[in-house]
Amino acid sequence: MNARRRYAYTVAVFAVVLFLALAIAASGIISLFADREVLTERDAGPLIAPVMFAVATAALYTQLVTFGLRRGSIVLNAVVIAIVCYFLFLFSGATLYSLGKGRPLLGLLFFGSNALGPFAAAVLVIAFVVALAFLLLLFYRDNGGAARTPRWWWENRDDRDRRE
Repeated sequence: MNARRRYAYTVAVFAVVLFLALAIAASGIISLFADREVLTERDAGPLIAPVMFAVATAALYTQLVTFGLRRGSIVLNAVVIAIVCYFLFLFSGATLYSLGKGRPLLGLLFFGSNALGPFAAAVLVIAFVVALAFLLLLFYRDNGGAARTPRWWWENRDDRDRRE
């Protein structure tokens, strides 16, 4: 495994942890201030929302690694990653809800009722911001931004003193 791939995998893990923490925190804050539940269906059960966040997190990781290892437009790749996370977030919840109820049409209604909600929008925005930051970090490293180890200002002064 080369250094670029190893770096992408490592930073992707940190990005995914950041995404999950921000998504859960945003959901809690939105729920508190809007006085709403995460899911519009009251009979959805306690496990559907956590599974939805887990699926979105797994999708984000696989996409970050996939898009991070190839070249392309950073903003466009971040938009694609965010949209896929958004749809998988909603699709996983709709699938679980329809399987639990035994009626496939309820999955479509679940998808539609939660698609325009603030929680799914928060997942979309947070996934975009995290993906954009991840891709920018990889771009920065690839273009020599991290070529040398960061140093404190007094370390650079000491090097000048030694040269004179």
